[in-house]
Amino acid sequence: MQPDDETLQYMNAVNPKTDVLETWLSQTQSAIEEKFGGTQGVSCVIFNANPCTLGHRYLLEIASKRSLGVVVFVIEGKTDSGSLGNHETSNIEIPFKDRLEQTKMCANGLSNVMVLPGGPYIIGRNDFPQQWSTVERSRAHSYAILNSKLLCQVILPGLGIKSMFAGDEPRDEMSEMHLNALRQQCRDKGIGLKVAERKRLGDRYISSAMVR
Repeated sequence: MQPDDETLQYMNAVNPKTDVLETWLSQTQSAIEEKFGGTQGVSCVIFNANPCTLGHRYLLEIASKRSLGVVVFVIEGKTDSGSLGNHETSNIEIPFKDRLEQTKMCANGLSNVMVLPGGPYIIGRNDFPQQWSTVERSRAHSYAILNSKLLCQVILPGLGIKSMFAGDEPRDEMSEMHLNALRQQCRDKGIGLKVAERKRLGDRYISSAMVR
């Protein structure tokens, strides 16, 4: 699938070296095929895991039961920030290597789940503005669309993955914005997106923010 001009420009802005993307796609696809014997029936999940919670485990269990294999991509964040990941209002930022290890522990016992680094092109919302003026809201929405286009036009087709799972975002406006952009792009590109209701603890939704 050939990405549109807007997505190509965004890819170049993220990293102008096309061989970086090609190398990452090739290495990642090889790892997936080695684990599952191919990509048929393999779905993906994208976690920030800041930190990993019982809600993440709940989503993995759903995806595991409904897929032959599940690849979890853990968002790395910008390398110039030490791969801290999303910069959220709590100012609690867990380094990538710790979030990756937590996610592997979270997937323990699910034999058809593998956890991989998100690489340089699966972008977290650390690029998004922190305040909510009209201009910044528009900019955040644009980033959400571009991130979703890059995922659905380039990354998933490049890996041969045709479905993904996500948790709903009933309490986080920015995450909901990204999820809605992802819904639209998945529909447009023929990628199956299954959105699970977030796990509750009593009458509260479990979230990383709650844990922090």
